[in-house]
Amino acid sequence: MSIDNVNSRLLALKEIESLLNGDSHKPINNGDTFYKFILGISIRRLGEIQFHLKKYIKKPLKQNQNIIKANLIIGASQILYMRVPKYASVNACVELSKKHSPHHVKFINAILRQLVRDVESENIQDLDPLINIPNEILNRWKKHINNNDLKKIAKQHLIIPPALDIALSAKENVGIWCKNLEGKIFGNNNIRLKNNYGKIDDLFGYDKGAWWIQDIAAQLPSKILLSSVKKNAYVIDMCAAPGGKTAQLLTNELHVTSIESNAKRAKLLKNNLKRLNLKTKLIIEDATRFKTEKLADAVLIDAPCSSTGTVRKNPDILWRLSTKKNNFLNTLLPLQNSLLNAATIMVKPKGILIYSVCSLEKEEGENQIIDFIKKHSNFIIKPIHKNEIDITHEAITKEGFIRTFPYFSKELGGMDGFFIARLEKTH
Repeated sequence: MSIDNVNSRLLALKEIESLLNGDSHKPINNGDTFYKFILGISIRRLGEIQFHLKKYIKKPLKQNQNIIKANLIIGASQILYMRVPKYASVNACVELSKKHSPHHVKFINAILRQLVRDVESENIQDLDPLINIPNEILNRWKKHINNNDLKKIAKQHLIIPPALDIALSAKENVGIWCKNLEGKIFGNNNIRLKNNYGKIDDLFGYDKGAWWIQDIAAQLPSKILLSSVKKNAYVIDMCAAPGGKTAQLLTNELHVTSIESNAKRAKLLKNNLKRLNLKTKLIIEDATRFKTEKLADAVLIDAPCSSTGTVRKNPDILWRLSTKKNNFLNTLLPLQNSLLNAATIMVKPKGILIYSVCSLEKEEGENQIIDFIKKHSNFIIKPIHKNEIDITHEAITKEGFIRTFPYFSKELGGMDGFFIARLEKTH
C-alpha cells in the first residue's frame, strides 16, 4: 500500500477531528480509497486505539487539542491495523504535525514510536470489541440488548467494506442482474455485493435506471406495506427522501404521494427517481402539517431517527452521538410522535400505517408504538408474519414487530438495524 497519500491522510485527520469535536454526522462516502480505508479503520477501532494511546500519554489532551489527538489516531490505525510500513506511518504523521501542530511534533513522534516498539515486541493487549462502542451508547443498549448480541454487533461493526445491497424494480430479472453485477441474490429483488464493489455510479447498469442502493432491512417497510394493500392502492410516503421506499412502491404500480420537508433532500429524491425513470407526486412540506385531499389506503413513516442501526455503514454515528451534551433523543422522540399523530388523519378506516426507524434505540421503536396505541384507541397492532419477510425469521418479535440487528445474516455481510411496526386503523 502506497504511503504517498498526504492529501488522503489530511482529509482523514480533519474528519477525525470533526468527530472528536462532536460535529454533525455525515456519511463516510467521499474521497479516494486510501482515505476511506484509513478513516474507516480509525473510527471502527477508535475505542481500541484510544485505549492503546492512553498508555503513552501521561497528561490527557484537552478539547482544543483534538487535531493532535486525531493525528495520533490515524497514525495508530496504520501501525496497528494497516499494511503501511510502520516508521513511514510515523513520519507521515510527523509531517502533518509540522503543518497543524508544530509545537507537538516531538510529542507525536515519541508516542507513535513507542507504539511501534510495542507492536514489534508483541506487547499489545487483545481487547474486547465492545470497547469500540462508546460507553454512553453501550450503557443504553445494555438495558434492552443482551451481552452476547452486543458482542455480535461490535464484531459486525469492524468489517470493511460493509456489504452493499442493490434493490431492483419488480419488473427486472434478478438472475440476469446478479450475473452482470457479480453479486449474490439475497431476498426478493435484491442483489448483495460484499467486496470491492468500488464507486456506485461505476457499477454495471447504473445509467439504465433499473436498480438503486437500499439496504435489505431498509426495503422491509415498503415490502410489508405492499403485502398489506391491494393493487393500485393510494399511498402516502411521509418522509420520502432519498427515495428508495418511494421507488419500491412506484415500481409495484401503487399511486404515491411523497412528502419531504427538506428542499435539498427533496431534490435528491427527484434526481434519484429521474435516474430510475419514475415519477411521484412530490410535496415539499412539513409532513406533520400536510392536509391530504384524499385519505390513503396506507401511510408509510420512515421517521427521522438517531440512525444507530446504520453503524455498519456509518461507524462514526455512535461517537458523534456520544459527544452530544444533551440526550440525542430529546428532539427526535417528539418529532416521531408528531408524525404518527399526523398520519392518523391521512389514512382511511381499515387502512394501514407502517412505522419504521433505522435505530437500535427502544425509545424510538417499541416504546414509541406502545405509547401511540395507548393514546389512539382506533388503531391496533397488525402483527407481521414470517411469510411476509425475505430475511431471517428471527427478525419477527413476539408482538409482531420487526426488529433487525446489524449481525443478522452475518455470513452474508449483515444488515442495518431496523424497527418496523404495522398498525391498522379500525374506524
